[in-house]
Amino acid sequence: MPEVDTCESTVFQTISSYFTGKPVLDTDRERIRQKLGPFLVERLGFKLSDFLLDREVHIEANGQKIVSLADILVHIDGRSLMVIRGGPGSIVTRESGTIALARLLEPDYIVPWAVQANLFDAALLDVRKKRAVAYGWEAIPSRSKLLQMTSDWPPPKLPKKRIPVERQILYSYDTHG
Repeated sequence: MPEVDTCESTVFQTISSYFTGKPVLDTDRERIRQKLGPFLVERLGFKLSDFLLDREVHIEANGQKIVSLADILVHIDGRSLMVIRGGPGSIVTRESGTIALARLLEPDYIVPWAVQANLFDAALLDVRKKRAVAYGWEAIPSRSKLLQMTSDWPPPKLPKKRIPVERQILYSYDTHG
């Protein structure tokens, strides 16, 4: 039975995280992450140690500061290889924000791959080309496939002139959509 945490008139339920075993709020985003966990580990061969959760990107746009999160960062052998973000609704409408996050997350290189997922669908995104290359949960690469896809290392660094543009894109997606 999930625990219940009340905050004024809002009721939050908590569930046990697949990744850490610790209680987490039962949100739409978290439900997607909880569905992704067993899929990534049990079907695609990733290890729990391959994941960093809730990596932050701090951005400022229009005089406002926000924190954007990479729900799951696939980080193997000291390299960030793929960003995974989940959210309810259309995956297509969230692709550009996820690409912008992957382009800003590491200071020395663009994280080459990203996935935008909901509970039923996913988009595999080529961050360098800024476009979706495949759709469906089956399009998410296995651990061994991802290592093959990222064997040409390091990926390029984001040009300085693109940083404000990508920050504005991420700000727009994470505050308005």
